Amino acid sequence: MISPNSFQFSKNWWIQFPYLLRLITKIRFYAAFGAGGVIYLTSLIFNNIGLSATDIGLGFTISAIIGTVTRLFTGKYLNKTGGIQFPIVTSSILSIAASLCLIFSRDTFSYIIGQSFVGAAAGIYWPAAEFGVPYFCYPIDTRKAYALVRSSEALGIFLGVFLGGVMTNFLYSKSIFINDIFCMLFITYLISRNSSTIKRNLKNFQNKSLDLINKRQLKWNKNSTIIILSILLITTTLALIQVTLPLDLVKGGVYRNALSKEITSLIISIQLILLLFLQWPVGSWISKKERLFGLKFSLICFSFASFLLFISSYLDIPAFYLISFSLILVSLGTASFLPTSTDVVFRIAPSSKKGFALALLSQCFAMGYFFGPFISGRILDLFGYASIIWLSISCACFVIFAVLLKRLF
Repeated sequence: MISPNSFQFSKNWWIQFPYLLRLITKIRFYAAFGAGGVIYLTSLIFNNIGLSATDIGLGFTISAIIGTVTRLFTGKYLNKTGGIQFPIVTSSILSIAASLCLIFSRDTFSYIIGQSFVGAAAGIYWPAAEFGVPYFCYPIDTRKAYALVRSSEALGIFLGVFLGGVMTNFLYSKSIFINDIFCMLFITYLISRNSSTIKRNLKNFQNKSLDLINKRQLKWNKNSTIIILSILLITTTLALIQVTLPLDLVKGGVYRNALSKEITSLIISIQLILLLFLQWPVGSWISKKERLFGLKFSLICFSFASFLLFISSYLDIPAFYLISFSLILVSLGTASFLPTSTDVVFRIAPSSKKGFALALLSQCFAMGYFFGPFISGRILDLFGYASIIWLSISCACFVIFAVLLKRLF
């Protein structure tokens, strides 16, 4: 039985955060809840329908390309107006259109149309969702605020994948898209209900957080190039883990037997559970370190995780344990990377380019899907396994980590 004191403690902990930060945390939770199953399970669903790994990877690539265009426009819009309501509502409508397309898709063409809407929605949503946090978190530290919203997203993604997997296996094979539609409708309701409050308070929060976000910065930070490269590499790794790893597991490795769809979904769900429980404590821990520490820690975690995935392809029974341990490292690296990357990118940008900087960060996530899933899909179709991909990622992460090791913000 849960103690009433536990509810009171949770309520008091939640109330400590500013109202608008709590609002955007809720919005990001429902966005993640709807998108979680779509991100992690779409490749498996359309693999079962009969699409090739190349076709599936091509859909994600086209989605990323279209997302590039919408990110550029969203970044300019944010720099000019600072308003997040219109972009978030627009992205919700596009996401609903994407889910409807994917529900009725039965071939490669309709699948790519649906993925195109997904890319457009993501390109509009992410810069706006990230932009609001540092302005709405005053007087909370930005890194702690990003840890909070990322924790809500971790919970949303876990629930989206877990419930999506259950509904997909026992109710309807494309239930995840129906869930996404309901989540987007609720986000639209939250925005419309609080639109006047957001608009009225945005300027006030921007003034209060003047020093916190370094509004008078005129030039990009000297470490900007290596920071963007490290973020691009990590986001590419995350894209491969989301899209390629499930396909790699169900197809099998060089000597590793193929895993069933149910076991693959279970492994992914366990990794998301770990991320759920690790995001807040790791994010809070990282917020006490120097600002580049989170990126360095993420790179070394992803380097070792990818190396373990490479080794697992050449083993049979022990491979399951190597994969499980590698996903623990993935969870640690992701929990460190997500709040750190947004905070760092926001701070390295000139004061007049904050919206563009967050669009650029979001674009790094999209660029991870540009060629990664497509190339890895081709490799899977040609060779039947993806061990060379994981070895390449491991080496690249270690090299960037070594370059970034002695850099300070």
